[in-house]
Amino acid sequence: MGKKYQELISKECAKWASKDINIKYERRDNRNGYKAGALKHGMRHSYVKQCKYLVIFDADFQPEPDYLQRTIPFLLHNPELALVQARWKFGMYTYMTITTTTNF
Repeated sequence: MGKKYQELISKECAKWASKDINIKYERRDNRNGYKAGALKHGMRHSYVKQCKYLVIFDADFQPEPDYLQRTIPFLLHNPELALVQARWKFGMYTYMTITTTTNF
């Protein structure tokens, strides 16, 4: 991901953090283990243990504004569930051919 996008994400997270929203932006310096490696790396952070719910977004995905309102209820009303995976829209779909074709 380019520096431009990293700066945009950092600014957006800082905006929400200034409103007392518990939000963190983490970026690994390698791709070891790919997505599973990223999840493993993220779960090592001490602040994860303080969270009742954890949401992880890929950098190239853009969740809908009501994402949490639509997904958290599945966890609240189904205590046997530990994970909700939702359909995504690619946020950078014009950036790469593969994301352009899969966004539709």
